[in-house]
Amino acid sequence: MYKSNLKFISVLSCGWLGESLAVNLLEKGFQVKGSTTSLAKKERLSEKGIEAFQLRFEDLNDEMIAFLNSDILVLNLTIKDIELYKQFLPVLEQSPIKKLILISSTGVYKNSEKPVDENSELSESPWVAIENLMKGNTNYQTTILRFSGLFGGDRKPGNFLSGRKVKNADVPVNLIHRDDCIQIINEIIEQDMWNEVFNCTADTHPSKRVFYTKAADVIGVERPIFDEEEGVNSSFKLITNEKLKRRLNYQFIHSDLLHSL
Repeated sequence: MYKSNLKFISVLSCGWLGESLAVNLLEKGFQVKGSTTSLAKKERLSEKGIEAFQLRFEDLNDEMIAFLNSDILVLNLTIKDIELYKQFLPVLEQSPIKKLILISSTGVYKNSEKPVDENSELSESPWVAIENLMKGNTNYQTTILRFSGLFGGDRKPGNFLSGRKVKNADVPVNLIHRDDCIQIINEIIEQDMWNEVFNCTADTHPSKRVFYTKAADVIGVERPIFDEEEGVNSSFKLITNEKLKRRLNYQFIHSDLLHSL
């Protein structure tokens, strides 16, 4: 049982990550609301005990107001249209939401020859503007989780590049398993770790060549075809997770990417 007295949580939206997260939080004793754009998914969420809403992000109506009647909001969207976030913000500000977990991306960083931490130089990614808009609001407290590439469940890395011609074969891979994404969100809530930014990526960073070759072999699909004539490319990022591990005392469930396949 959580030490936090925040017991009502809304997950917008319940896709590949959000549905598994919502089920996990329900099992931990939360009252969970989940949104989806699909009627069939709404019915499935309801069957699992989640209070389900069929909503689109731009639906700023009574249904959205009811959905936001919670303590915590996990904003788990792939939408990058800053105007939609600007329209959503006043509705969020007027809601009872006290805490916001914004799922962002390590794509916010520029490529770098040095390890990339939370203070590294940012790119022109739309996520930078979205983060800036949502954080620092006095109506709620925000923690931003910058996830690296996601895998787990039916999302098999062996399928990502199977049979494709791949450049930059020897640059490092930045990925995180869904199990760790869910557990990190749990730890943020449990430890009341708000007004923070965390990089979320596994401990190890094998090269594309090593990782995706093994990933393809594990599930028995065609290996990627690596461009051997391209030469060395310095345009890459190696994301560090040291702040996350230090502040949350977090140990990754799937620390070693090669062992997680």
